[in-house]
Amino acid sequence: MLLLSVLIILGLTLADDGVVGAALREWLVEMPARFLAGLSRGRTSGLCLVALVGVAAVMLFETEGVRLFSMAAPDMVAWVLMFDVTVIFDIVVLAVSLRAVAGWRDLIRRRDLMQGLARRLIGRIKGVRSRGRRVSKPRSPRSLSSDPEPDPAYAFV
Repeated sequence: MLLLSVLIILGLTLADDGVVGAALREWLVEMPARFLAGLSRGRTSGLCLVALVGVAAVMLFETEGVRLFSMAAPDMVAWVLMFDVTVIFDIVVLAVSLRAVAGWRDLIRRRDLMQGLARRLIGRIKGVRSRGRRVSKPRSPRSLSSDPEPDPAYAFV
């Protein structure tokens, strides 16, 4: 890569005034400059997303990831440059933020439900404690046998 850059610079400086120098300047300097000047923030973020997908593919699938990304990269770059992807990013951000708000509301509802359950449980525990501290009247002891007192007439039979 370094050798190629040095050769390009050497070719541009040696053939700067001629037809070859003008053609090289058009292809290697002016055309990439026009391309880069036409990039918007959405397209730049889309290209960064394509690069991130490539890095993830290489890290996850190693050699197969390189092959997969090398086949898919031209189509992905063309898609990113063809459409203004900022609309899609805005929709994704909106969907994520709406999900976060809905999750927050659900979290608040669950907290309120758990607080209500805790209050009822504490109320029941306090009710059991207060019943346990009550003093009841003493009762007379019952007889151990379940039969009533025998009649004295049976003693003489």
